[in-house]
Amino acid sequence: MPDLSLEMAKPVEADARQIMAWRNDPVTLASFFHTEPKVWGTFWPEYCATYFAQPDLPPLFLRQGGERVGVLRYAPVENPEGARGRTLDISVNIAPGRRGKGFGALGLRLGRQYVAGLGYDAVLAVVRSANTASRALFKTAGFRALGAAHHHVEDTGERAEVVRFLDDLTPPFWRRGRVRVIAEAGSNWRMGTPARDLAMGKALIDVAVEAGADCVKFQTYRPETVYVANAGQSDYLSDSGIKESISDIFADLAMPYDLVAALAAHCQAQDIAFMSTPFSAADFAAVDPHAAIHKVASYEISHPHLLRLAGESGKPLVLSTGASTEADIAWAVETFRAAGGRDLCLLQCTAKYPAPLDAMNLRTIPWLRARFGTGAGLSDHSRDPLIAPLAAVALGADVIEKHYTLDNRLPGPDHSFALLPGELQTMVSGIRAVEETLGSGVKTVLGAEAELAAYARRGVQALRAVAPGEVLAEGDTHAVLRPGKQSLGVHPRHLGAIEGQRARRALALGEGLAAGDWDAPQ
Repeated sequence: MPDLSLEMAKPVEADARQIMAWRNDPVTLASFFHTEPKVWGTFWPEYCATYFAQPDLPPLFLRQGGERVGVLRYAPVENPEGARGRTLDISVNIAPGRRGKGFGALGLRLGRQYVAGLGYDAVLAVVRSANTASRALFKTAGFRALGAAHHHVEDTGERAEVVRFLDDLTPPFWRRGRVRVIAEAGSNWRMGTPARDLAMGKALIDVAVEAGADCVKFQTYRPETVYVANAGQSDYLSDSGIKESISDIFADLAMPYDLVAALAAHCQAQDIAFMSTPFSAADFAAVDPHAAIHKVASYEISHPHLLRLAGESGKPLVLSTGASTEADIAWAVETFRAAGGRDLCLLQCTAKYPAPLDAMNLRTIPWLRARFGTGAGLSDHSRDPLIAPLAAVALGADVIEKHYTLDNRLPGPDHSFALLPGELQTMVSGIRAVEETLGSGVKTVLGAEAELAAYARRGVQALRAVAPGEVLAEGDTHAVLRPGKQSLGVHPRHLGAIEGQRARRALALGEGLAAGDWDAPQ
């Protein structure tokens, strides 16, 4: 296997000429959507303007030792499956004479590491159906085939038959559909008797359904498998008036395993996903038959047995990261994946109850995604129903988890900082509204802008009727104007090429000059 490295291209002539020469190779041209050779006079400004439009994504040369053997180029695109997050289109060009030596597949893997580290979620390759070599390359590099499609080449009008390939850099499970809202019932089901406990649990589920949440999550534990027997009192609970030892508190709030099944059944009947955080292997065994998604709490991030069981289950996992370091998280991620786990979502969490807004540290959400290649989200212990959840969604959160209750005055450790039913509904509605505003992240003319873009954006428009063969001169035959209901002319960047040339056809007053309406410079 060749030893390759990446080198960032620069907006300098030497790099541009290198890329243009490789691109104009006949084998390369045959595989591209634009098959005409590039000309230096037009390629140089194109290279400077478009190849570096995304500051963090310059072209990347592939180097073997001191020699450049290929180049990768990325550009933002919409995800072909409609998944959230940021997707890149990729093109790869191996230098003539260096093809067939393994540079392409290795270069794609190096590029994958680079763009994953920048926080991108997927890479898309669109290949002409007849290009068997490129199709084989992307399969070898681990891309999954999406099947045949048609690709419209905007500037030529061609409708090309293509095959698309996708490389998911973060788990697509967490990026499909809407942001998942986990309504955290926690231990707030406890009312003192089995009948009242079940009634409260069902009432909490009904509230989450009414609010529009995606999941209801409880907690399932036994005191003897959580704390040492002489753990004593918790200062934060003592300060809030709860004086019992933590072991006694956990004993009182321990969920009977038969209640797990009953609450899961009610969730199924109400068409909302059931979850419950386990704290031991026995707890996991009780929860696993009823949960499609597992949760491991912040303080269990160092629990190898829970992480192993979650990985072996093959189910998606939500892992909170409160009071954890980068090294703690890295170990947990590795442990989960070593056990076969794949669909992991890490939640930024501040282990304080309630958590102050200035301790939310929400900027770690995109960092978690980029650093670990996982989904990312927020487990929010702040009292405010909107600020942190909405900001987290704007930062790309896939999951929002929030405690809720029926009444903040109820006894127990989690009621006082939990949302009330109306606040939970407000939070979910706010999250859905923010989701609508985010878009794909690809800057283009949106459908909502199309009418005014055609009506009011400036182009090169005829100032008067122009006869075929007339010399074109700005201010006489044409000007930079808004077209209104007339056809939109070419971008004013073409003014220099138009000036002094002859019209190839008759132009009406107000009509836009289209490409090819003037003689090309000799």
